[in-house]
Amino acid sequence: MQARYGHIEISKCVGEIFATWGSLGCYANVTDIVAARCDAKDRCRIAVQDSEIVASKECSTGLPMYMDISYMCIPETYRMQSCSPLRVNRQLQYILSTDLWDQHCLIDSDQNVNVAVEAATNMKIKLRLRSIKMNSGSKIVVHYGEGKEVNLELKNEEITEIQADNLMITLGSQEDIFLIGYQAFGCDDVVAPVHAWVSREEDIATVGCYHSEYEWKMSCVGSKWIGPRSNCTEKKIDILFALIIGLTILLCAIVITVGYVCLKRAKYTYEAKSAPYEMATMMSDPSNTATWQKAKLQGNNDTLILPMNSLQGQTLQLR
Repeated sequence: MQARYGHIEISKCVGEIFATWGSLGCYANVTDIVAARCDAKDRCRIAVQDSEIVASKECSTGLPMYMDISYMCIPETYRMQSCSPLRVNRQLQYILSTDLWDQHCLIDSDQNVNVAVEAATNMKIKLRLRSIKMNSGSKIVVHYGEGKEVNLELKNEEITEIQADNLMITLGSQEDIFLIGYQAFGCDDVVAPVHAWVSREEDIATVGCYHSEYEWKMSCVGSKWIGPRSNCTEKKIDILFALIIGLTILLCAIVITVGYVCLKRAKYTYEAKSAPYEMATMMSDPSNTATWQKAKLQGNNDTLILPMNSLQGQTLQLR
């Protein structure tokens, strides 16, 4: 706030005719008087003929005098009680630079005050600076990341986005009075689905299943995660699939075995039908394997030796 009382400038209550008198630009600084009555209030009223203000005049009588006031409404500020880092959330908060100096937080060798600002992991921080009483060209320095820094000019409502979840603000002059607004933005960490893991790298999150190679990616846009959303099936289902595959293999083995037996039987039947009648008669009895296998080994010999118990050692001539 700044309040002046006197013949401040041409226009308003003072016309150009008074410029030749050499009294224009005369005023008294009544900032302290007005601040004592209006600071930290939603509204205040000061009488035109306030005795304390009128008594402070520095100008010649006879000229109309007026009061010029410049002020700024300051939002509710955070009252720092210790040198702990400022915790940042999604709600915009303000703190006065004078409160930081009063706490004497982390004063370095150059007599600068350093204040840590921290947000949730993987979030980012917005800074808004509003000057109240500043010298021309005043700046503050913000350190973040690995050796990164940025110089911020103290302009009203200038918004600066810092791509980090923690930073350090360095104040160099106690005479500069300003508001520091701080706010977190970005996406909260992704909550891992059941039976899944999550890996995040800045604004890209990768989600994957523990018991399979299936995974998907999402991107942080503003404050929301954009991309496919899936889930990981329970491991019990994989066991069921394994059982089904095992049963299928077992059934295939049974079918192959049965097919092989049937093929062998069909082969025996075919050979029996292709042999002479007497040979077919013996081969038609699969249980008499010794007899017909022995006969088959005789090759083209016309003499067939029959079992002893059938013809008592006689030979039978085939015709």
